[in-house]
Amino acid sequence: MVRLRTPLPPCRLWTPEGAKVYLPDLKGRILVLVRNPGLAQALAERQEELRELSAQAYLLAHSPAASPLPVLLDPEGTLLAALPEEGVLVADAYLEVHHLGPARDAEEVLAWVGFVAAQCPECVLPESDWT
Repeated sequence: MVRLRTPLPPCRLWTPEGAKVYLPDLKGRILVLVRNPGLAQALAERQEELRELSAQAYLLAHSPAASPLPVLLDPEGTLLAALPEEGVLVADAYLEVHHLGPARDAEEVLAWVGFVAAQCPECVLPESDWT
């Protein structure tokens, strides 16, 4: 199950060429998954900003699709089921989910990526201590 403030499940995805992508192998950079091809295009135009924030964005799809971003296929629907049609998933370098929901545009996605990049796992209070 995919939920906020929990690590992504260790599911297997595929490239359109048929190569396996094990989700834990994507650790080390901020992970951005989008479903909307238009948002994928907008993020592709801002790849330099993503790189500066140590982030990698992918278009997540059921089947191969044309995209300026790399495409990851989720034929079993494990992640697609958790991500709304216009939604975005942003996870930190350890694959802990920080945003799972809609995003208006690339600017909002980059704001989430910037927020995640600014986090320090040792410095953040547990959610139970926020209130």
